[in-house]
Amino acid sequence: MTFRYKGYDSSGKRTRGTITATSIEEAKEQLRHSGILIESISLHRNLFARELPPALTVALGRNLSLYLKAGISLPRGLHLVAENYPKGSKQRNFLEEVARHIESGGSFYDALAAQTVYTVPPFFLHTVKVAQKSGNLEMVLLELADYVQEQERIKRDVAKAFIYPTFILLIAVAMINFMLTTIIPKIVDMFEATKSELPTATKITLALSHFFQTYSWIILIILVSAVAAVTLFWKRSRRFGYIMDRMVLKIPLFGDMITSMELGRFGRVMSLLLQSGVPFAQALNYAAQTVGNRYLQKLFGKIATQIVEGKSFTRAVRENVKEREIPNDFINAVALGEKSSHLAFSLKSLSELYAQQNRDRIEVMLALLEPVLMLTIGGIIGFLVISMLLPIFSISLEG
Repeated sequence: MTFRYKGYDSSGKRTRGTITATSIEEAKEQLRHSGILIESISLHRNLFARELPPALTVALGRNLSLYLKAGISLPRGLHLVAENYPKGSKQRNFLEEVARHIESGGSFYDALAAQTVYTVPPFFLHTVKVAQKSGNLEMVLLELADYVQEQERIKRDVAKAFIYPTFILLIAVAMINFMLTTIIPKIVDMFEATKSELPTATKITLALSHFFQTYSWIILIILVSAVAAVTLFWKRSRRFGYIMDRMVLKIPLFGDMITSMELGRFGRVMSLLLQSGVPFAQALNYAAQTVGNRYLQKLFGKIATQIVEGKSFTRAVRENVKEREIPNDFINAVALGEKSSHLAFSLKSLSELYAQQNRDRIEVMLALLEPVLMLTIGGIIGFLVISMLLPIFSISLEG
């Protein structure tokens, strides 16, 4: 990542510029070593750059690992991977730019951080940096590819699982709206001509029909605007996003699923970092940056800071984690692994366990969701139909 900074050099002159680092803390540390007194520092965002695509990450990891094992140099391997993509494509430009940086004398880590085509995730950069220093880049690239592929598979499974219920819900909403705004109004004139007392259910249906005819577009605009505003604030506002992320974790079932998903990702990334030779406290801090939920991210960040200050993991967790916020099996596994040489294996196993638990939860939830949706939709449509038939039966009986 690239950071812009303003400050003063060792001679007291005002200076500004950019610096490449994997986190703002690392950037500050580099500037301090250079004798620069920092006035301000912020992440430089390229408006046209997006995050490294998972498919490209998998292809890069698998193919490059294979080429390195075959004795092919890193720049040559990158050029070979680039040949799989069309000329002028962003993927090819990215790979060729990284290769050029390495050919100019930079490391793989520096090349990934300096290129401007894609934003590379911090955990990927940190893992590559340490793996290259420890000499096990081939193995780590393959592990990274497996991790990213597994994450994408989980996302696809979740998306597929919700396609059918979402389709049914949309069709039901469209049908109910069509009945309230098109069919029912045509029957209203007949009811008004009889001037007879209408049943309560029919009055409710007619009121709903009139309401939706008058305000349906306004309701749609308000709903879309509200969803867009909440989504925007959720992503852009740090404070609002933190509050919403914390509230989401308290939702029954969904909160447990999100916690398991985030801990699974955290555990897998931390396992990769530890296998690459990153110290425990640093691995904890780097892995915390990959957590999507800002409440959990801040929580792990606090724990990592206290571990650097000399506290044990168990003590840091007890001081920061409230009861039932994080499963006990995760805390116990890390606490025991902290004192042993099997932490990376334990975290990887936990990550796989949480992934399987989430798949089971989704299956159970969908098994319950489909009949509940059918009953709810059937009940609403049934009520609308019956409410329209009741006065017709009354008129027939009176006739």
